[in-house]
Formats: sequence, structure tokens, C-alpha cells
Amino acid sequence: MCPGRRCWGLGSLLLLLLLLGRNLGFLVEIPQDAVTGTVGQSVLLPVSYRCNSSPCFPLSIRWMFGHTSQVIIACTVQKCSLDDGGAPKNCSTECYPYPAHWGRVELFPENASLLLRDLRLSDSGVYTVSLQHQIQIRHITLTVLQQPVPTDPTSKGTSNQDHIHNYIIGASSLIFLLLFLVFCVWRWGAVQKKKMRIVKQQQEPPEDNTAAGEVTTIYSRVGDSFEHPELRESAQVIYSSITSLNS
Repeated sequence: MCPGRRCWGLGSLLLLLLLLGRNLGFLVEIPQDAVTGTVGQSVLLPVSYRCNSSPCFPLSIRWMFGHTSQVIIACTVQKCSLDDGGAPKNCSTECYPYPAHWGRVELFPENASLLLRDLRLSDSGVYTVSLQHQIQIRHITLTVLQQPVPTDPTSKGTSNQDHIHNYIIGASSLIFLLLFLVFCVWRWGAVQKKKMRIVKQQQEPPEDNTAAGEVTTIYSRVGDSFEHPELRESAQVIYSSITSLNS
């Protein structure tokens, strides 16, 4: 027999040791309790658990969002094989995602981690995971950010190089166009000059070998015979002028 208070205190201690022993047989860890994601991307809310001594299965896992404890997904792990450290593997499960997150969530039964896809700004908040076998609860805070603006200096340098390249191409094209126009004008002037030369040559009269008013006077001895000059040696020499126009 023992006094009432003493027996009550001993019973409480035994109950505490029993619960502590049960909790030591089922360990839940949160590698990081704050996670950051980007809009449109995926993010993992990490959890891990181990079964060291007591049976763990079937195990109920439930993820909830926000202060209203909106259920995202609920899974029942029917059976898993354990490695030497008590980590589950090759699990058989039944999972039920809720409509608000249909197609955007996936739970990994081997560690109870939650994968969120296609993040939205409204996904920011506190997420709660509950493992019902030992009634253990953990919290993870998710912060979703907008798409970051690229600030890579190399991209800025590349943009400047593209602008310089475009300027060079534009200036070269303009110079080529001006040279082409100058060539066309020069060619047109040469053709016109050649045409004017041809027209002028066609309009000029043929050269006349006869000079107007030019008179040639030919003197000869009348009566001379070029064939027999000796026959008329004594004849009177008469000079006559013959005026003719060169034809």
C-alpha cells in the first residue's frame, strides 16, 4: 500500500516513460522550417521519419494549409520495409488530394515530404504535417516570390554589343546605297553625253573640198604641143590664162 498522492505520482511517471519510449520509437524531423519558392516553379516541403522499435504501420499522413487547417492531401501508408536505420522504403500507400490542390501536390510516403507544383503567390503561408500514428505535428513556412528580373551583367554587355552590331550594319547599308546612287547618276550622265555626241555628228554637213571663191589659174602656152614641141619652136608664143573651178 502507498499513499494516494505517492501512487498517483508513480503512475504518472510510468505513463510518461511509456509515452517517451513510444516517441523514441517514432522520430520525425524537419530539415528546414522555412522554404522559398518562385511563381510557376515547384518546391519541396521536406520531412523525414523513422521507426526504430515499435510498429509504425499503418500510418496516416495529412498535410494542411493555413490557420484554417485546409486539408491539401491525406495519405495512408499501409506498409513499408525498413532499412537498418529504421527509414521506410518500398511503401504501399493510398493518397487522396483535395480539389483545391488537385494535380499540384504529391506526397512521398517514404519520408512524408510534400511537393508543390506550379506555385502561386497565394500558396505563401504556413503548412502543417500531421503523422497520426504518434500524433506528431510539424510546421513549415513557405514564401512564394515573383519571377526574378535578370540582372546578369553579361546579358547587358551582350545587349550593348547587339546594338553596336546593328548600328554598323545600318551605316554600311547607307554608305552602299549612296555609292550606288552616285554610280547610277554618273552612268546616266555618260549615256546622255554619248547620245548628244551622236546627234551632233548626224547634224553636221559633209566637208566640201571645194573652197568657195577659190580660183586656180593655170598658165600654158597656146599652141604648144606636148607631144612634139620641136615643131613649133618658131611659132609665136601666146599666153592665155585658163581659169577653172576645182571640182
